[in-house]
Amino acid sequence: MTTISDVKKLIAPLLERHHDLALVNRKLIIKSVRHVLRFVCIDRRSDPFTFAADTAVNLSFLNFGGWSLSGGRMLYIPGRLWDTRDPESLQLLRDMIEFEALPELRAINTIDDFVAHRSNDPENSRYFFANLNCLAVIAIVKGDLDKAASILEAGLASGKQDCVPKYYPLLLARDQQGLLDFFRRQQLNSIAALKLESYFEPAPFPVELQGQPGARLHPGPA
Repeated sequence: MTTISDVKKLIAPLLERHHDLALVNRKLIIKSVRHVLRFVCIDRRSDPFTFAADTAVNLSFLNFGGWSLSGGRMLYIPGRLWDTRDPESLQLLRDMIEFEALPELRAINTIDDFVAHRSNDPENSRYFFANLNCLAVIAIVKGDLDKAASILEAGLASGKQDCVPKYYPLLLARDQQGLLDFFRRQQLNSIAALKLESYFEPAPFPVELQGQPGARLHPGPA
């Protein structure tokens, strides 16, 4: 299996050239981390020398353990394996990360950017639009509690939503502040599980910016 030392050697030139990057275990993350997680994962294979590389895009206020690899794509060249013994292979991957993956990831700053990005999921794998909990959570943080409730109610009635989320009683009560507090706590838990505390910058949810022309609780993107 590739080691963390192997990953550091692979990524070192990118870290030197791009000050908005940081390596956290096997994740090459884009700083700063707010509502959208964006990173490249260098993953192990059973072979001791070859490895996989994937991009990932997700929302930090969802409930994660130590992993959040979804919403991205595999980085590969047909017929070639990424191999720690092959300098040409490593340089090809660095180039793919630097000139393809990073520009794509940097363009996804806000929750709306995330939704637009996931709207381009292939027709045969539209996992995002099948994830009713995620769609409901996005509606909540944007302030549309009725939409969130209708998404979950329809999903529960049809069996497409297989369990009642913990925040559901707050949603039924239309307790907007309680819901935002819930997702802030969940965000902090997810950031801790992913070991991203050093790079996390709290930001307001979209609903908190409504009715405040030009106002932001944080200067960066939400």
